[in-house]
Amino acid sequence: MIDVSYEFEYNESPGVLMEYLSNPENWVKYFRPAKKMEKIGPDEWILYLHWFKTVKSKLTRVISNNESEFIVTSLGWPKFKMALKTYILPSGNMTKVKIEFIYDGPLEGTSKKEMEEAYKTITINLDADLKKYCEENKCYTKEKDHNEKVFDSVSIKGLKIYEMKTVLKKEIQKSELDKILDQALMDSIDKDVVVIIENGNEIVRFHFSNGDLVEKEGNLDALGNTLKVLVKST
Repeated sequence: MIDVSYEFEYNESPGVLMEYLSNPENWVKYFRPAKKMEKIGPDEWILYLHWFKTVKSKLTRVISNNESEFIVTSLGWPKFKMALKTYILPSGNMTKVKIEFIYDGPLEGTSKKEMEEAYKTITINLDADLKKYCEENKCYTKEKDHNEKVFDSVSIKGLKIYEMKTVLKKEIQKSELDKILDQALMDSIDKDVVVIIENGNEIVRFHFSNGDLVEKEGNLDALGNTLKVLVKST
């Protein structure tokens, strides 16, 4: 089994890097064996990899506050399983990116070499690729979206909510909310964390600081099952 890690720092906001690197479709250009992807669900893809033959595999994505993980399992021969974990961590004025590659299957030497090549390609091309992606997807204008505008008058330690770092932005089911709020509470030990939850016209805001809930606005019971969640931190 292979387990290798790579780290680099990048001058971009954690939210933008997470948005780009947590999408497996953006990785195809870096990992040479990846030939084609077909999305089959919100967090599932069919991925075709080619070494000495083309292998059909299933990719499942798992996203948490500052981490994304792609779990790839072959659907035919040869049998293998691999995972690509990406950690996005604020580091002063920079953002630290840690990539961990885990592989269990045949052709370990080849797989490790391909991942090393992918890492080199990312560090060379990420600037241009991220710039193009953000121009097409309006990364920076999206930083100040509907639910942030609702709280334009709110300041946390001199920062408007839209000026704070984006830690997480995703659509969830209501059953997942407790886990996100628990993580925000833990993360607030040495910073301020704001969680904004939106469902249609209903918006709820939590403000955590020093490991405590210091402010809550809105009614959770009025929210439906499918929610948009935005987590911001100082």
